[in-house]
Amino acid sequence: MKAEQLNIKRSKRWNGEIASLTPEYLKEVAGRMESYGDRVRFALNGTGAEPEYQVINAFEKKMAFDSRHHLLRTEEEAFSDVNATRILSLEQVRNLIAHAGTHAAGAARTVRKSSVRSAAGKPVTAARKMEENIDALKYAYFKEHSATLPEEIKAYSQEITQLMKTGLSAEEAFNRILAEHF
Repeated sequence: MKAEQLNIKRSKRWNGEIASLTPEYLKEVAGRMESYGDRVRFALNGTGAEPEYQVINAFEKKMAFDSRHHLLRTEEEAFSDVNATRILSLEQVRNLIAHAGTHAAGAARTVRKSSVRSAAGKPVTAARKMEENIDALKYAYFKEHSATLPEEIKAYSQEITQLMKTGLSAEEAFNRILAEHF
């Protein structure tokens, strides 16, 4: 009886950190997003090593998928604000895939929370890495479009960052600020 109990495999539960998701998993998620919608959020209440997720299109139609990327019928509350991550854009998911080998992969494979350190010597957290990525995307968009953007848009930098944290792309965030303030 004890030998049988030792052979029982227990699956690891996803820790809720987006940066810990594997590039392979995220590539499948990005594939579903390309087909069905430009935004995604991940369920926090799953039991598997990879979460269920919900793809959202421009018309706010939502499709849920299980951790194996199969269509899933689920209650809306499974993806409510308390049960799911914040919404990410396709651009943000692609950015996570591109940078997965840096901090995310190492954090997922080691016992320590973070062995990657910034130039200042402080640990690089998933949230900090995401902010750095948002800043890079925001700067790239600004640099590319600076000739057509008003000089005063710089005053709205923090607001643009906040919009991008909600899942908007850099272009969408800049356009929203332009529509509201200019």
